[in-house]
Amino acid sequence: MASSRASRAPRTAALLLSLLVSLLALVSAQRVPTPITTSAAANNGNNNGGNGNTASAAQSSSAAPAASSAASSSISIPQGAAAGGLTVTDPAQTADASYYKIAQGVAVTFGWNLTSLVITPTSLTVAAVNSAQSNTVTLGVVPGSATAITWSPWEINEAAARSGGVALAQATYRLQIYDERGLGGATNQAGIFNPNEKVQFALYIPQPYTSLADGWVCASCNAAASARAGSATSLSLALAGLVGALLLGGWA
Repeated sequence: MASSRASRAPRTAALLLSLLVSLLALVSAQRVPTPITTSAAANNGNNNGGNGNTASAAQSSSAAPAASSAASSSISIPQGAAAGGLTVTDPAQTADASYYKIAQGVAVTFGWNLTSLVITPTSLTVAAVNSAQSNTVTLGVVPGSATAITWSPWEINEAAARSGGVALAQATYRLQIYDERGLGGATNQAGIFNPNEKVQFALYIPQPYTSLADGWVCASCNAAASARAGSATSLSLALAGLVGALLLGGWA
């Protein structure tokens, strides 16, 4: 009996070993490898997340200059700032009206000083207003930082004749200077350009020269000579009357 058990022991061990090997082979065959796509998807997810962050960073960096630009374009006007504008210096806006010729080759210059501007205008329009004829003629448009304009009355009238526009006449004009917002753009606003209408000037057309030999006559000169002759005659008569009265009084 004991020998029978001893003979079965090696066979049992061999069977168990064979069974264990079979189980290990079965487990190895059923093992599922980790899919590579899972890692790729994860990597894509990470990449997408990274790209998203990069895009956000790019948007933030592009937004930063815009915000900076907006901040730089937004100018704060200090409290108590004076109204902006200009003072005409040529001719002085406190002087009497200056006279300018409408003649070929004659240019007119108006000059000014910009005052109390916190915000510089984009452009300035210079115009002449004839109240008697109810018309306005634009003399020119200059940059907002300009301090003078030179224009030709003759050239403006030539351009008006070609285009059928309003020409400058012999008249008194009021000078208007305003920015791109027009005459009503500001009314005593601090730091902002306010229109200027404080200067008057006059235009005239010179008469052509006519010599005495060509028949020039000074009408006012003749009138003055006649007046002087009349005064002399009146004075002579008065003196004669006075002498006559004295003589008659003496004889009496």
